[in-house]
Amino acid sequence: MSNQRIKFPRCSDKRVAETFVELGKQLGTQTVTVGALAFTNIGGVSLKTEPTGDWKALLDQDSYLIDTMAVSFKGLTIQYARGGQFPPEQKSPIYDEIILTWNNPNPPQDALQNSEKIAIVALINKRLNPFELGRTAESGLLSKEQNQLLAIHNSTLERLEQLNEALIRESTEFRERLDQRFGEKVAAVESEYAQNKQRLDAEVEARVAEVDERQRQLEGKLKEIDDRDNTHARREIRDRMLEDVKQRISQFGVSKITERKRMPVLYGMLALMIVFLMLLGWTGYEIRSIDQQYYSQLEAMRNISSAGVDKLKAAGLSPDAIAKASAVDLDRRDVWWLWGRFTALSLGLVGTILYYIKWQNRWAEQHVASEFHLQQFYIDVNRANWIVESCLEWRKAANSDIPNELLKSIAGNLFANSQGEPEKVIHPADELASALLGTASKLRLKIGENELDFDKPSKISDKDIKLGGTGEKA
Repeated sequence: MSNQRIKFPRCSDKRVAETFVELGKQLGTQTVTVGALAFTNIGGVSLKTEPTGDWKALLDQDSYLIDTMAVSFKGLTIQYARGGQFPPEQKSPIYDEIILTWNNPNPPQDALQNSEKIAIVALINKRLNPFELGRTAESGLLSKEQNQLLAIHNSTLERLEQLNEALIRESTEFRERLDQRFGEKVAAVESEYAQNKQRLDAEVEARVAEVDERQRQLEGKLKEIDDRDNTHARREIRDRMLEDVKQRISQFGVSKITERKRMPVLYGMLALMIVFLMLLGWTGYEIRSIDQQYYSQLEAMRNISSAGVDKLKAAGLSPDAIAKASAVDLDRRDVWWLWGRFTALSLGLVGTILYYIKWQNRWAEQHVASEFHLQQFYIDVNRANWIVESCLEWRKAANSDIPNELLKSIAGNLFANSQGEPEKVIHPADELASALLGTASKLRLKIGENELDFDKPSKISDKDIKLGGTGEKA
């Protein structure tokens, strides 16, 4: 039986317990023997369950109460000793120890393998950070405990150096892995970009080829359209014309702008009618006032006449006043003048109304004439197209032009407007003047050295103008 010791800085109870829990998991053991200070024997403790009883009470203190802990597995005994496995007066206040005891098991095949032993020691070193005594130069200036602390510090520095080297190495490896991954991603992205570019270039080429093909097809169709014979083009134009005329007929009417141009005439006529009505009302009021005054005077004179001369003298009136009151002297000229003005205003109002009615009727007649003209144009377009088609068929069949007599007979009055201009609207005053002038058999106007003769002034536009002195007609 031989022993080996692993020294490490003093550890708390929880850290020692955690180390033995990890050892129990690695060794496959379930219990460990625990002894505490003050001669406290806790005994076997389960490593796979939560702490209970005295073991839990000890760990809850989170102090340095564990004195010994031991676990055995396949000939290897692992024992923890607080302050080292020494007599009490020689225990170290600075470090603790793990004592490894090896007993060859029987049979030998049950012994731990070397790899398992190495793993156990590596776990202890990792968890407890061991150190070695005697690695510092001893001198008479330092005590034994100071040398031990210095050894611990050196071990700590070595571990820090190892940790630093490990961190630098891992950082370098991590950076290399990042660079490698970045390079791989860049290569993958470039490869994907190249593939996408190649694919898109192929698609663009295909689309360009498709567009070129469509362009060639369109050019071919345009050429076919341009190469069509005149019959199809003429029929297409005819159809468009007929469709336009048909739409105009179905939506016949004037625009809003043209409709608004009629409004000033309407407002002017209404204003003129209102003026006539106001003047008629005022004239009627004056006639009524004068008539009331007339009848009042007439009644007064009747009363005076019936009273007699004696009563008038008795009333103290002079003979001149009596004679003047007895005379019937009432002037009615103002009343007749008012009635004349009332008649003239009435005639003006009636003439204005008649003129506006005729003007509206003229507007309606122009609309009707325009609509009839569109309908006639629609018929003439169809008729002209039929004539052209007939002429082409005649040329194809007879190899000659259609006779002029036949063409004139079927194309007579084509696109001819048989409707004359509607009669112009004339104000009743103008008609009255025309009627007065129309009673004369002849009208002669002298302009400078020339004379204008009109036989019937009511039809001035139908007669020639004779120029006096030369005998020429204009």
